[in-house]
Amino acid sequence: MLSAQDILNKIKNIDQAEVYLASSKSLSIDVLDGKVESIDEIRDLGLGIRIIKDHKQGFSFTSDLDEYVIEETINKAIENAKNSEADEFHSLPSNQATEPPNNLNLYDPKINQVPIQGKIDLTLKIEKAAHQNPKVKKTEKISYSEGESEIWLANSNGLNINYKDNNCGAFADVIAIEGSEMESGFGMSYVTHFADLNFEAIGQEAAEQAVQLLGAKTISSQKIPLVIDPRVATQLLEILIAPLSSEAVQKGKSLFAGKVNQSVGSSLLTIIDNGRLPKGLGSAPFDGEGVPTQETKLIHKGELKTYFYNTYTANKGKTKSTGNAARGSFQGLPGIGPTNLYIEAGKNSHQEIVKSITKGLYLVRIMGAHTANPISGDFSFGAAGIMIENGQLTYPVRSITIAGNLIDLLKQLKAVGSNLRFFSSIGAPTLLFEGITVSG
Repeated sequence: MLSAQDILNKIKNIDQAEVYLASSKSLSIDVLDGKVESIDEIRDLGLGIRIIKDHKQGFSFTSDLDEYVIEETINKAIENAKNSEADEFHSLPSNQATEPPNNLNLYDPKINQVPIQGKIDLTLKIEKAAHQNPKVKKTEKISYSEGESEIWLANSNGLNINYKDNNCGAFADVIAIEGSEMESGFGMSYVTHFADLNFEAIGQEAAEQAVQLLGAKTISSQKIPLVIDPRVATQLLEILIAPLSSEAVQKGKSLFAGKVNQSVGSSLLTIIDNGRLPKGLGSAPFDGEGVPTQETKLIHKGELKTYFYNTYTANKGKTKSTGNAARGSFQGLPGIGPTNLYIEAGKNSHQEIVKSITKGLYLVRIMGAHTANPISGDFSFGAAGIMIENGQLTYPVRSITIAGNLIDLLKQLKAVGSNLRFFSSIGAPTLLFEGITVSG
């Protein structure tokens, strides 16, 4: 196979060129009712070519790495550049020192060394653990998955870099039944090292989630403190990804536009994106166009400090890329996205936060998070949780609505837990918001 640099050397008579080679393989195992339902293995290899000439950008890709096809792909990218609009902000990053991949410990050989039968047996343990709870009567889905990828990137500004990484994880979705009532619950864990995957804990968590809302009541509308479970807190954080993108800001489609160095939340709120986080699923030595990854404090003690930038939006904003060029595959140009995004942990334990509440609601689920408006910040979620009375979790509640504005909500943050937990590459601890209107 030709190297990225070999392919780059074939490209002539342009201003700048980039070659992005990506190889990937994945395995997924689904089990149901104590038996294997499916085993799927997928392999992929492909090439993306980006050309810039006279401030015009062209792109083309192929999964056929025959030399003749590669030549055709180069010519197509050049042709696409000729037919595109000129934009002075198109450019490729220059060669900068990146963290050596081995320093980031991105590849765990054990993921490959465990035989498939061993992975099947461990995945079956998830279902068995979930059904230890007598109220869990049905399995919706139990799945183990793993992925491995290798990236090679070369450009005409002197970049010639690569890295290899892998990860694995599992997911459980089960149903608990009590009388005529049914509730679903899920557990999940995705990690970069096989030894960190606790299969039984995933099943136990799914069972706990399913059972905790059985017998839920409704409540009257009221203004009360909300204690937010980490998995719900990560959903709230996901909503902020789009408005924290410099592209959205530059297009006037962000609630954070024009708010750099202004307060957008409580002084307890710090949001960090760290592409070099140890054991982070989003960790890599460089981003989707070769810029070194870094730790970026997007919001520090409630104050907005910066946005996610790639090279194009950094040029447009007269600043530097934050190493957030995101590339889903070789089939597309880099966009913008987080690496490992999280709300920094605080000092209070989850238990201390709950105990501090005389009357409040422990929020364990929200529905409709995707409907939040990234421009105005307005939201309205369906929700479910468990009432807190005198520092104790009491009875479950459902059919409630929480509505408001994201910035108003962030300013109501009164405590941050010490229990930071990642769900995939996004993480959050327990959060306490005061004076929130809950509609019954």
